[in-house]
Amino acid sequence: IGVLLFPFVVVFVVVTGVFFDAGFYHAGEAKYQVQTTTGMTPEELDRVNQGIIRFFASNESLPRALAASGANPDVFNQKEILHMDDVRAIVQFIGKVEIIGLVFFTGLAALSIVTWQTTGRSAMACTLTLGAILTLALVLLAGVVTYTSFDWLFLTFHEVTFRNTFWELDPRTDHLIQMFPLGFWYDAMLTIASRVLIVTVVLGACGVILSRLERRGRETGVASPER
Repeated sequence: IGVLLFPFVVVFVVVTGVFFDAGFYHAGEAKYQVQTTTGMTPEELDRVNQGIIRFFASNESLPRALAASGANPDVFNQKEILHMDDVRAIVQFIGKVEIIGLVFFTGLAALSIVTWQTTGRSAMACTLTLGAILTLALVLLAGVVTYTSFDWLFLTFHEVTFRNTFWELDPRTDHLIQMFPLGFWYDAMLTIASRVLIVTVVLGACGVILSRLERRGRETGVASPER
């Protein structure tokens, strides 16, 4: 269970970090100069970003969250608001799965510590090592698909995930797609993949170290009686 949960927990923790990172929004909007297409200043965009983050973290309506953050509550039209309601449901679902996974791994870590001298160290080493291998394989696959077919991946994700057409926005008139163009999401995908890769390598290395310590402990235990 730990091995199978490993990639979900790592990916969801990283994804949540990106969704709630106003600095990431600001950097992407500056890179793609969205103030030109939206007609908003960087300061106005920052307030909208804060409103979106507040919206994701609460049960407020998007206009109310925008107003509470000092942004224009009417910056998005009704279709955009309905799509953002769908997006928030996904973001909050990811957050719930993330919490469940973290609770599981906290319990696993506690159990491993209690049984450290018997099976605990081996179980933790196995979970980290195999979980890291599985995650790296998935990251590699996602990286290849992102690099070769990102447009198809982006479109397919929306067609499969959303049961409506609210996500089909007009870049000429809709602020949501103007603020977050396709290039922004491509960069987000690469950022998520790189951060997941770093976290996975670190945790996998911990698993390898624990495995070596476990093996060395067994070898020492076997050799001691002969001495």
